Amino acid sequence: MKRIIFSSLLVSTLLLYVAAISPQNASECDIKSLKKEGISKLNPYYYSASKVTSINYKDSTQIIEVQVPLFKGEKYRMLFNTKGLPEDIKIEIFDKDINSSGRKAVFSTKTGKDDLIVYEPDKIRKHYINYVIPEGSNVEPGCIVFMLGYQLTFIKEVGEE
Repeated sequence: MKRIIFSSLLVSTLLLYVAAISPQNASECDIKSLKKEGISKLNPYYYSASKVTSINYKDSTQIIEVQVPLFKGEKYRMLFNTKGLPEDIKIEIFDKDINSSGRKAVFSTKTGKDDLIVYEPDKIRKHYINYVIPEGSNVEPGCIVFMLGYQLTFIKEVGEE
């Protein structure tokens, strides 16, 4: 009888522990649904790749840089799904990395809470995406989903010759 009571208490304690440590923002960072929504907005571009970046707000402003190499002569569409973020961030895209002098901004936007941001680059081979995260030590973590789509420019439609 003591074993049954002990086992029941142990199982109950474990269940309470698991419930207590489960992430508070799991619904905010449902990566699968954020990607699915973004992929549907890539049409007529083909889905190529994605990158999920975890955002942890700290006592000071941060910059996270992501490099995106592109093939010359192809058309691309970049999509940023920021619905997994509890606070706004700024997205900046540059032609050179953060340590290069003379780099130029080619795109910049401040996100809203439920934004799906689309950018179509032209002629630059590499892009450097900067996520500028404002300070916010009491803000829950979140995520941003970046997706890249491409359109094959060298393939002609049937009968287009």
